[in-house]
Amino acid sequence: MKCIIVYCSKTGNTERVAMAMAKGLDRDVDMVKLDLTPEGLLNNFSDTFTLDLSPYDLIFLGGWVMIMRVHPYLYAYINRCINLEDKNVVGFLTGGAGLSREHALDDFKGLIERRGAHLIDFSYTPTLLGLTLTRKKLKAAEIFASQILKKLNP
Repeated sequence: MKCIIVYCSKTGNTERVAMAMAKGLDRDVDMVKLDLTPEGLLNNFSDTFTLDLSPYDLIFLGGWVMIMRVHPYLYAYINRCINLEDKNVVGFLTGGAGLSREHALDDFKGLIERRGAHLIDFSYTPTLLGLTLTRKKLKAAEIFASQILKKLNP
């Protein structure tokens, strides 16, 4: 099963979660970090950006939550992906408030379904500016990813 993890990370929290998930997948995983400036803005964002996902069987898409929604830059990139239809997608988001989880999940799920993909699972890691991104939470992200593979390959 060919896997890819696509994510954006401003402070490094989402990147640490993405790396933990890659470890949990325990296989060669393609990683794409969306290019951001230190202020969290996309470097060289282009309306013609595309990411062809046709070679992948399992796609992890991650970023951080902004005002209880998927960050607009991750949202824009997902909208520009090619061959996302009928793919298995796992969402993972980070954010400062645990209360954002359900709102972010609804937003992410709606986006993925509008693209014709299948959201097979979702993870939200509360980080509160990194102060609460503990080894335990990173281990949970690793285990979450390994359980996804077990679900798909019983």
